[in-house]
Amino acid sequence: MPIHSTTPTLRGAILRPLLPEPADKTAFPDVRELQSSGCFSSLLFYDDQCPDFCIRLSNYFLGADAGWFEKSSGDRLLVLQFVLHDCLYYKLDGQERKSMTEGQFNFIAAPSISKINWFDPANSHVDTLDIHFSPAYLKQVGDDFPELIRWVAKKECPSTLSSTPASVTPIMLRMLHAIIDCPYTGELRRTYMQSKAAVFLLLALEQLICRPARESATIPLRKYDIEKLYEAREFLLHNIENPPTLKQLAHKIGMNEFKLKKGYKQVFGTTIFGDFNKVRMEEAKNHLLGTDKSISDISLLAGYDDPPNFIRAFKHYFGLAPNQFRKHYLTANGNVRT
Repeated sequence: MPIHSTTPTLRGAILRPLLPEPADKTAFPDVRELQSSGCFSSLLFYDDQCPDFCIRLSNYFLGADAGWFEKSSGDRLLVLQFVLHDCLYYKLDGQERKSMTEGQFNFIAAPSISKINWFDPANSHVDTLDIHFSPAYLKQVGDDFPELIRWVAKKECPSTLSSTPASVTPIMLRMLHAIIDCPYTGELRRTYMQSKAAVFLLLALEQLICRPARESATIPLRKYDIEKLYEAREFLLHNIENPPTLKQLAHKIGMNEFKLKKGYKQVFGTTIFGDFNKVRMEEAKNHLLGTDKSISDISLLAGYDDPPNFIRAFKHYFGLAPNQFRKHYLTANGNVRT
């Protein structure tokens, strides 16, 4: 699928392969790694290709505001897109700009026209995982998800399967990392990835089409309750190095645990742990990129007594170990420390 990168100054980018492309472009599990460079810094794509779907893990390390678009070369673009880190903005022809934040996903269809992504210059690092499906593959689940087939059949305009993005569930998150960290090669990898993609598709459709009413239901919150939730968030984020338990936090603001958990997600759009972990990882990233502090010192500042636990958590969140992340960022921005 062709990729074109651009910037507000209309300067293009050079897209070059990091590894030789496979002789058969649909032979799974051959991997195609592409590096794009330009005045915005660098983009890195990893493609796993097979006849029915293509999995792309994309890492964007940006030095300026940038955008890129894809254009399908035949069948319409049908992509299940997940935001693994930060926020992604996108636009389909004739529609307003939309966004998906970290932990959200949606199914996007565009009839042989471009789907455009934008990246906020304030967010220097954005990660996504996209699974591009063929229409024939999606029709295999049509009996159980007729809404999907009706949506795929609408070829006249670009659209999303759900009007609002869905949130990744814990089991989906585990499967995402199983796909990203697949340890196998050869035929075993092919079988493994195909089975994971099939199950993952079903889980995603259940969230996008059959989300239980209880997940969208809200609880009544008075002005006093909302003020208390903001108080909880402020206390939580000011105690990164010594975080409270849910019980301690509920006691601190005088609210029961259920209302705290439900109300927090309702007001801030994320879970207590998700919000806390994001701030903790972002602070660790700032120390990592803005100072010469050691990994051990940064782990303590992030609230980890054991550096190996911090390294695992950082890699789980950003996709790279701290030392690799620091080296990649500094190299991409032309500032290699000696």
